[in-house]
Amino acid sequence: MKQHFNRHFPIIMFLFIVAIITGSCKENTLINAKVSPSSNQINVYQTSLACITHTYFDDTAQTSTDLSGVPIYQAVGSVTDPFFGTMTGATFFQVIPAITSGSFFDLNSIDSAILVLPYSGFTFGDTGNTTLTQTYQVFYMTDSLTSIFTPYFSYNTKSVDLAYPLSKPYTINLHNLQDSFSTTGVLIKNYPGLRIPLDTNALLSHLKPAQAAILPSSSTPFADFIASFKGICVRVADTRQSPAAIPYFQLDGSTVYTQAGILVYYHVKGAAIPVPDTSLLTSYYFSTGNCAHFNSISRSYSHFPVNNLFNSTQANDSIIALQYQPGASIDVVIPGLAHLPAGVINKAELQLCLLPGSYNPGNFQLPDKLYPNGIGNANYPGYPILPGLSYILSDYFPTGSVSPLSVLDGYYHGNISHGNRQNIATFTIDIPREVMTSIKAHNDTLHLHINGTQDFYGGFHMVAAGGSYSDTALRPRLFVVYSKLN
Repeated sequence: MKQHFNRHFPIIMFLFIVAIITGSCKENTLINAKVSPSSNQINVYQTSLACITHTYFDDTAQTSTDLSGVPIYQAVGSVTDPFFGTMTGATFFQVIPAITSGSFFDLNSIDSAILVLPYSGFTFGDTGNTTLTQTYQVFYMTDSLTSIFTPYFSYNTKSVDLAYPLSKPYTINLHNLQDSFSTTGVLIKNYPGLRIPLDTNALLSHLKPAQAAILPSSSTPFADFIASFKGICVRVADTRQSPAAIPYFQLDGSTVYTQAGILVYYHVKGAAIPVPDTSLLTSYYFSTGNCAHFNSISRSYSHFPVNNLFNSTQANDSIIALQYQPGASIDVVIPGLAHLPAGVINKAELQLCLLPGSYNPGNFQLPDKLYPNGIGNANYPGYPILPGLSYILSDYFPTGSVSPLSVLDGYYHGNISHGNRQNIATFTIDIPREVMTSIKAHNDTLHLHINGTQDFYGGFHMVAAGGSYSDTALRPRLFVVYSKLN
């Protein structure tokens, strides 16, 4: 069974905001390349250009991104992919108190505490296996996170208090992460996700001084608290155990049960000790705009096939591979644009064909969508984009609209035909305006970097034929449909 939900909205929002920041465009119309004339019409022809391909490691994803309206997902756990190796993820985040009284612990006694990490709805890997488990542990951070504006990346980490962990190792069944039940018919008390019992003594040794640091006259109680309580880390208890699936959790939410943080159950001092479920409840929760966070992700590739691609010295690799960052990404060079006949480019579609047997929709999932970026050369696109730097392709514009994303395509198609070959599993990327712009600038070679999205860090699995693959029908090519000028 594949645990899955609609993830396109955060992807679109992220690219929309990035595009607004980095550029603008004067064009007001856009024609979908899928409806371009085909090569069987008068004065319309088709040709194709071969590609030079490589796989490279990309760890440039900022895992501390906080964009309004875009959920914050974190990979927490460990997973072994038979092609891409082992990935281990930990989440580091700050919390703020729901009750900002500095005397809270002077007036109340703590009954218990639970760490909550809401489930995102997505698990990467073998979700059909109902027996897979992960063992988690919660730690107090001994390093501070600078601020919500400080960028953190997958390769960053922070020290934690290993001597006095906030919880014992806690094992869960991954298949049961999606389980929840309603206690009132409306409010979901046990929202799907992690609920790890905490050591109240270890927790209070950090919570009490942080709560007391909030002065009665303070106008910045959250900042006062965060200055003392550095944050929480949730990670696997034993990195030597690496099952075939890793869940993703969501830090931000709208209710006490859908936000990452700590639920503290208490009673007023002097009152009778409560029976179960009658304790009062407060929380220390993650809040966008107040709390910093990041997803720390490490990988081990050395004993897996993708390592050969990273270290390849071939001029044109026969196999290419892609994961969401941080991970394998695809480098494509398309020479020969200057040799296309003079005319109007109706369609320019890059096709990447998956290797037969390299994917299983119920196991290690394919990417939802691919996103290309241009890489400048000495002649194109020119200042201020220096050679080797990334730029936004012409087909992403206009930046004030999401319609270019559908024109670019980037989706999986299971029914592409090459010559007499039918139903080839393929990802297609349509870039007619970029090809036209490049030709107009007398640029012969188009250089692309192809990645996935930056919402589910490090997930997904794509292995495709490269530019020198033995079966020529599966090699990547840029198919161009053009109208020849009379």
